[in-house]
Amino acid sequence: MSRPLAAFAFGLTLLLGGRAARAGEPDVFKNTTAGFEVTRPASWHYFTAEQNLENLKATQLNDEEFRARMLKYATDPLVVLAKFPEPFDDLNPSFKVTIKPIGQLQGMDPIAALAAQLSQFAKSFKEFVVVQPPTQAKVSGIESGYARFNCSQQIPDGRSFPVTSELWIVPRSDYFFLIGAGTRQDEKTGSRKEIDAILKTVKIAH
Repeated sequence: MSRPLAAFAFGLTLLLGGRAARAGEPDVFKNTTAGFEVTRPASWHYFTAEQNLENLKATQLNDEEFRARMLKYATDPLVVLAKFPEPFDDLNPSFKVTIKPIGQLQGMDPIAALAAQLSQFAKSFKEFVVVQPPTQAKVSGIESGYARFNCSQQIPDGRSFPVTSELWIVPRSDYFFLIGAGTRQDEKTGSRKEIDAILKTVKIAH
């Protein structure tokens, strides 16, 4: 069974499912409390909170202390999308959104926040290479931070997958959105263009 990239295990405060969609049709996930929406492509699937937690548990990291903290503080994601239904015997492209109190990021530039996170990831993931250092980006018209890195993700059966991970931090007044996406580096099972298309559907209340 594959495991969608689990490098985005941050605490959340909200979980509301999207409306039911008819088979083969896009579906707009909305959370009015968080002021967030994203369109799920017709061929993609929602992941449940339980599936997300199982994926986190299966993630093999170099730094076991970091992995333990990741599991301890991970709660329900706002929404998780995956290209294929599980079980899927390869890396399943994923798009995950979490929301977290601003806390120590209050007043911090999102680029600096991403740089600190990448420093921790470098100790925890094998074959870690920063492809795009933290830089400015816009998500739903909001000034945000963006970074991209490659790594190798190992699963319990011993196999590993070459992963490209993308991260966006979107700060708000007293909380921030963390958007994470994972695809194979060779894009055999899904492309970064697909991720970009999903990102472009994100709407965040200003």
